[in-house]
Amino acid sequence: MTGTAGIIGTTGTPDTRPCSPVAARVEVVRPAAADDRGKVRAATAVTVGEDEAVFPGHYPGFPIFPGVCVIECVHLSGLRTPPPGSAGLELVAVESTRFLSPVFPGDRLAVDLVWTGGSGAWKCAAKVATERGPAAQVRLRFTAEEA
Repeated sequence: MTGTAGIIGTTGTPDTRPCSPVAARVEVVRPAAADDRGKVRAATAVTVGEDEAVFPGHYPGFPIFPGVCVIECVHLSGLRTPPPGSAGLELVAVESTRFLSPVFPGDRLAVDLVWTGGSGAWKCAAKVATERGPAAQVRLRFTAEEA
């Protein structure tokens, strides 16, 4: 889940989006910023397309978005909403995951992130939900350069 695609896009510029099994784009709903209690929070949305490459094999006739792809949506959300003052985030660990309900083609994932840490070491705790309710809880650890 690291590296970059490096593919030249239709605009003639390199695609610097990380290599990923997830084709869906991350929409930033709220950039990372400290709230009134001092917690750094962010929010994104990811719409799971019916054309995701993982669906034909997971499961034929009853497609379910794989858990690893939900984790990847959180990873991509973290990269799109870095904590203030950090640069060059890199995923170093998936600390924990808990899957609460399935994600289906067409679902819109609401990803709420809380960042803790600093000085080059960040943790991201995320809650992922669909229109039906909670779907997952994910904790990731990143390293970063301090800007």
